[in-house]
Amino acid sequence: MKASINNNQVPMNAFRRLLFMALCFALFGVVRFALWTVVLLQFMSHVFTGRPTRIGVKWGEALSAWIFNMMLFMSYSTERMPFPFSAFNATED
Repeated sequence: MKASINNNQVPMNAFRRLLFMALCFALFGVVRFALWTVVLLQFMSHVFTGRPTRIGVKWGEALSAWIFNMMLFMSYSTERMPFPFSAFNATED
């Protein structure tokens, strides 16, 4: 049963979305640590070899894309949930 605007009931899917948003926010802490690790390793590679590593660039792009997709979901800009609730690095069609 859908909630109507007049009786001020919150639909159950709003609480489900809140749960997924809380899980995404918890995962954001892990991803933030991973991103800092990539940043520091890329910096050290640049200092010692004069260039960043290819694998570091790929990891940085993937982590940045996940953060972007998570922020879109959390700000209600999209209904597509980020990984691990959908395919990794998936884009909305």
